Amino acid sequence: MNQQNNVQKSEKHEIFTGFRKENVIEAKLLVGAAFKDDGVTYYKIRLMMFPGYTYYLVKNQNTVDKYTVYSRMVVDDKNKVKFLNPVGNGLLDSKLQSYLEVRFPMLRAYVYMSLYPQKQS
Repeated sequence: MNQQNNVQKSEKHEIFTGFRKENVIEAKLLVGAAFKDDGVTYYKIRLMMFPGYTYYLVKNQNTVDKYTVYSRMVVDDKNKVKFLNPVGNGLLDSKLQSYLEVRFPMLRAYVYMSLYPQKQS
């Protein structure tokens, strides 16, 4: 008997710190991950430095290369999702082909999210 799994699939994208040298990230250190569930347009970011906190990476409307990182997400009684408290931003740089550069101005930090999900085993 063949049972279909109704399990929601999730992609996992690794997040690194490192030094950008021309178009390559050097001295990469894994610092977290971003998760994207099927059927949603945003990523949930978890950073090892801040366990227990979730951030939300949302593509900006009317742009192809800009994102905003929020620290809060609320769902109203009509199931409409709203993101609050911007804490960072992301930029797709065509020169940096495999990563999205994510900036956290308060921390004066840059991290790099892999554009390709980790292979699920």
